[in-house]
Amino acid sequence: MAADHVHCASCGQPLTGSYYVLINRPERFCPQCIATRPRCSTCGAPLGNHFWKLHDGRQQCDACHAVAIYDPVQAQHLFQQTAGMLAEGMGLRLHVGVAFRLVDAPTMARLRGPTPPGQDTLGLYRRQNHVRVIYLLYGLPTLIFRITAAHEYAHAWQAEHCPLLRNEFLREGHAEWVAYQHLLQLGSHKAAARMLDENHPYHEPLRYLLQLEAQLGIEGVNRYMMRVDIE
Repeated sequence: MAADHVHCASCGQPLTGSYYVLINRPERFCPQCIATRPRCSTCGAPLGNHFWKLHDGRQQCDACHAVAIYDPVQAQHLFQQTAGMLAEGMGLRLHVGVAFRLVDAPTMARLRGPTPPGQDTLGLYRRQNHVRVIYLLYGLPTLIFRITAAHEYAHAWQAEHCPLLRNEFLREGHAEWVAYQHLLQLGSHKAAARMLDENHPYHEPLRYLLQLEAQLGIEGVNRYMMRVDIE
Protein backbone atom coordinates (compact mmCIF):
# COMPACT_ATOMS: atom_id res chain seq x y z
CA MET A 1 0.00 0.00 0.00
CA ALA A 2 1.17 3.51 -0.70
CA ALA A 3 1.11 6.16 2.01
CA ASP A 4 0.95 9.94 1.94
CA HIS A 5 1.14 12.32 4.93
CA VAL A 6 0.53 9.58 7.52
CA HIS A 7 2.71 8.22 10.30
CA CYS A 8 3.61 4.78 11.57
CA ALA A 9 1.54 3.93 14.64
CA SER A 10 4.56 2.33 16.34
CA CYS A 11 7.57 4.60 15.74
CA GLY A 12 5.72 7.76 14.72
CA GLN A 13 7.86 8.30 11.62
CA PRO A 14 6.21 9.56 8.39
CA LEU A 15 5.12 6.83 6.01
CA THR A 16 6.54 7.80 2.64
CA GLY A 17 6.29 4.43 0.93
CA SER A 18 4.53 1.15 1.59
CA TYR A 19 2.92 0.29 4.93
CA TYR A 20 1.08 -2.52 6.67
CA VAL A 21 -2.32 -2.72 8.34
CA LEU A 22 -3.84 -5.36 10.59
CA ILE A 23 -7.32 -6.83 10.25
CA ASN A 24 -9.96 -4.55 11.79
CA ARG A 25 -7.38 -2.01 12.95
CA PRO A 26 -7.14 1.53 11.48
CA GLU A 27 -3.45 2.03 12.35
CA ARG A 28 -0.70 1.83 9.75
CA PHE A 29 2.77 0.41 10.40
CA CYS A 30 6.06 0.85 8.57
CA PRO A 31 7.92 -2.25 7.28
CA GLN A 32 10.74 -1.69 9.79
CA CYS A 33 8.42 -1.86 12.80
CA ILE A 34 6.63 -4.90 11.38
CA ALA A 35 9.99 -6.65 11.02
CA THR A 36 11.75 -5.64 14.23
CA ARG A 37 9.38 -4.49 16.99
CA PRO A 38 8.00 -6.82 19.69
CA ARG A 39 4.30 -7.53 19.28
CA CYS A 40 1.28 -7.00 21.49
CA SER A 41 0.49 -10.28 23.24
CA THR A 42 -3.20 -9.79 22.49
CA CYS A 43 -3.61 -8.39 18.97
CA GLY A 44 -0.15 -8.94 17.50
CA ALA A 45 0.40 -5.28 16.54
CA PRO A 46 3.97 -3.92 16.73
CA LEU A 47 4.34 -2.17 20.06
CA GLY A 48 4.87 1.58 20.14
CA ASN A 49 7.29 3.52 22.32
CA HIS A 50 4.66 3.44 25.06
CA PHE A 51 3.10 0.10 25.95
CA TRP A 52 1.94 -1.87 28.98
CA LYS A 53 3.76 -4.77 30.60
CA LEU A 54 1.55 -7.05 32.65
CA HIS A 55 2.82 -8.73 35.78
CA ASP A 56 2.89 -12.16 34.11
CA GLY A 57 5.22 -10.95 31.34
CA ARG A 58 2.70 -10.24 28.61
CA GLN A 59 3.08 -6.95 26.73
CA GLN A 60 0.04 -5.01 25.53
CA CYS A 61 -0.50 -2.11 23.17
CA ASP A 62 -2.46 0.99 24.20
CA ALA A 63 -5.48 0.01 22.10
CA CYS A 64 -5.91 -3.40 23.74
CA HIS A 65 -5.11 -2.08 27.20
CA ALA A 66 -7.80 0.61 26.94
CA VAL A 67 -10.58 -2.00 26.68
CA ALA A 68 -9.01 -4.87 28.62
CA ILE A 69 -10.69 -6.51 31.61
CA TYR A 70 -8.51 -6.57 34.73
CA ASP A 71 -10.98 -6.10 37.56
CA PRO A 72 -12.37 -9.43 38.91
CA VAL A 73 -15.68 -7.79 39.83
CA GLN A 74 -16.14 -6.39 36.32
CA ALA A 75 -15.09 -9.73 34.85
CA GLN A 76 -17.64 -11.59 36.99
CA HIS A 77 -20.37 -9.19 35.86
CA LEU A 78 -19.51 -9.62 32.17
CA PHE A 79 -19.35 -13.39 32.54
CA GLN A 80 -22.75 -13.54 34.22
CA GLN A 81 -24.16 -11.28 31.52
CA THR A 82 -22.79 -13.57 28.82
CA ALA A 83 -24.13 -16.68 30.56
CA GLY A 84 -27.54 -15.07 30.96
CA MET A 85 -27.77 -14.08 27.31
CA LEU A 86 -26.83 -17.59 26.18
CA ALA A 87 -29.29 -19.21 28.58
CA GLU A 88 -32.20 -16.97 27.60
CA GLY A 89 -31.40 -16.40 23.94
CA MET A 90 -30.16 -19.85 22.96
CA GLY A 91 -31.69 -22.12 25.59
CA LEU A 92 -28.27 -23.13 26.94
CA ARG A 93 -29.22 -23.38 30.60
CA LEU A 94 -27.11 -25.05 33.25
CA HIS A 95 -28.86 -26.96 36.00
CA VAL A 96 -25.76 -27.40 38.15
CA GLY A 97 -24.04 -24.13 37.24
CA VAL A 98 -20.39 -23.21 36.90
CA ALA A 99 -17.98 -21.01 38.87
CA PHE A 100 -15.84 -18.34 37.24
CA ARG A 101 -12.22 -17.36 37.87
CA LEU A 102 -9.97 -14.69 36.33
CA VAL A 103 -6.34 -15.91 36.21
CA ASP A 104 -2.93 -14.86 34.90
CA ALA A 105 -0.92 -16.59 32.17
CA PRO A 106 1.23 -18.87 34.40
CA THR A 107 -1.86 -20.10 36.24
CA MET A 108 -3.65 -20.76 32.94
CA ALA A 109 -0.62 -22.67 31.62
CA ARG A 110 -0.49 -24.79 34.75
CA LEU A 111 -4.20 -25.58 34.51
CA ARG A 112 -4.06 -26.32 30.79
CA GLY A 113 -0.92 -28.44 30.74
CA PRO A 114 1.32 -28.89 27.65
CA THR A 115 0.12 -27.16 24.48
CA PRO A 116 1.52 -27.00 20.93
CA PRO A 117 4.07 -24.18 20.39
CA GLY A 118 2.47 -20.84 19.56
CA GLN A 119 -0.96 -21.86 20.82
CA ASP A 120 -2.24 -19.48 23.49
CA THR A 121 -4.96 -20.50 25.93
CA LEU A 122 -7.39 -17.66 26.65
CA GLY A 123 -10.01 -19.70 28.46
CA LEU A 124 -10.55 -23.13 29.94
CA TYR A 125 -13.41 -25.20 31.35
CA ARG A 126 -12.42 -27.71 34.03
CA ARG A 127 -14.40 -30.21 36.07
CA GLN A 128 -12.86 -31.89 39.08
CA ASN A 129 -15.28 -34.15 40.94
CA HIS A 130 -18.28 -31.91 41.69
CA VAL A 131 -16.47 -28.62 41.05
CA ARG A 132 -17.05 -26.98 37.68
CA VAL A 133 -15.03 -23.86 36.85
CA ILE A 134 -14.47 -21.61 33.83
CA TYR A 135 -11.11 -19.84 33.84
CA LEU A 136 -10.44 -16.78 31.67
CA LEU A 137 -7.15 -14.96 31.18
CA TYR A 138 -7.07 -11.52 32.76
CA GLY A 139 -6.31 -8.53 30.55
CA LEU A 140 -8.38 -9.66 27.54
CA PRO A 141 -10.09 -6.90 25.54
CA THR A 142 -13.83 -6.87 26.21
CA LEU A 143 -14.97 -8.48 22.96
CA ILE A 144 -12.35 -11.24 23.15
CA PHE A 145 -13.40 -11.79 26.76
CA ARG A 146 -17.03 -12.20 25.68
CA ILE A 147 -16.16 -14.59 22.83
CA THR A 148 -13.94 -16.71 25.07
CA ALA A 149 -16.52 -16.76 27.88
CA ALA A 150 -19.21 -17.93 25.44
CA HIS A 151 -16.94 -20.66 24.04
CA GLU A 152 -16.08 -22.03 27.48
CA TYR A 153 -19.69 -21.73 28.67
CA ALA A 154 -20.64 -23.97 25.73
CA HIS A 155 -18.16 -26.59 26.97
CA ALA A 156 -19.76 -26.39 30.42
CA TRP A 157 -23.18 -26.92 28.80
CA GLN A 158 -21.81 -29.87 26.81
CA ALA A 159 -20.39 -31.47 29.96
CA GLU A 160 -23.79 -31.28 31.63
CA HIS A 161 -26.13 -32.08 28.73
CA CYS A 162 -24.07 -34.36 26.46
CA PRO A 163 -21.39 -35.89 28.72
CA LEU A 164 -20.71 -38.82 26.39
CA LEU A 165 -19.70 -36.58 23.48
CA ARG A 166 -16.07 -37.27 22.56
CA ASN A 167 -15.99 -35.99 18.98
CA GLU A 168 -13.56 -33.05 19.06
CA PHE A 169 -14.83 -31.65 15.74
CA LEU A 170 -18.35 -31.35 17.11
CA ARG A 171 -17.28 -30.19 20.58
CA GLU A 172 -15.17 -27.31 19.29
CA GLY A 173 -17.49 -26.55 16.40
CA HIS A 174 -20.44 -26.22 18.77
CA ALA A 175 -18.44 -24.03 21.19
CA GLU A 176 -17.39 -21.71 18.34
CA TRP A 177 -20.94 -21.65 17.04
CA VAL A 178 -22.11 -20.49 20.46
CA ALA A 179 -19.41 -17.78 20.48
CA TYR A 180 -20.49 -16.76 16.97
CA GLN A 181 -24.13 -16.51 18.04
CA HIS A 182 -23.12 -14.45 21.07
CA LEU A 183 -21.38 -11.94 18.81
CA LEU A 184 -24.64 -11.61 16.88
CA GLN A 185 -26.48 -11.10 20.19
CA LEU A 186 -24.07 -8.25 20.94
CA GLY A 187 -24.53 -6.73 17.48
CA SER A 188 -20.86 -7.40 16.58
CA HIS A 189 -21.57 -8.59 13.04
CA LYS A 190 -18.14 -7.75 11.63
CA ALA A 191 -16.41 -9.75 14.35
CA ALA A 192 -18.78 -12.65 13.68
CA ALA A 193 -17.99 -12.49 9.96
CA ARG A 194 -14.26 -12.72 10.73
CA MET A 195 -14.89 -16.05 12.46
CA LEU A 196 -15.91 -17.45 9.06
CA ASP A 197 -12.53 -16.66 7.53
CA GLU A 198 -10.73 -19.75 6.24
CA ASN A 199 -7.66 -18.93 8.35
CA HIS A 200 -9.68 -19.22 11.55
CA PRO A 201 -8.57 -22.38 13.44
CA TYR A 202 -12.17 -23.61 13.88
CA HIS A 203 -13.39 -22.51 10.46
CA GLU A 204 -14.52 -25.95 9.26
CA PRO A 205 -16.35 -27.14 12.40
CA LEU A 206 -18.02 -23.73 12.76
CA ARG A 207 -19.24 -23.88 9.16
CA TYR A 208 -20.59 -27.36 9.81
CA LEU A 209 -22.57 -26.21 12.84
CA LEU A 210 -23.96 -23.26 10.88
CA GLN A 211 -25.14 -25.72 8.23
CA LEU A 212 -26.86 -27.73 10.97
CA GLU A 213 -28.48 -24.53 12.23
CA ALA A 214 -29.79 -23.76 8.75
CA GLN A 215 -31.48 -27.18 8.71
CA LEU A 216 -32.56 -27.56 12.34
CA GLY A 217 -32.64 -24.08 13.91
CA ILE A 218 -30.94 -23.17 17.18
CA GLU A 219 -33.10 -25.40 19.38
CA GLY A 220 -32.64 -28.23 16.89
CA VAL A 221 -28.86 -27.92 17.12
CA ASN A 222 -29.08 -28.17 20.91
CA ARG A 223 -31.21 -31.32 20.65
CA TYR A 224 -28.83 -32.76 18.05
CA MET A 225 -25.85 -32.24 20.37
CA MET A 226 -27.65 -33.97 23.22
CA ARG A 227 -28.39 -37.03 21.02
CA VAL A 228 -24.90 -37.44 19.59
CA ASP A 229 -22.68 -40.10 21.13
CA ILE A 230 -19.85 -40.80 18.70
CA GLU A 231 -16.07 -41.01 18.94
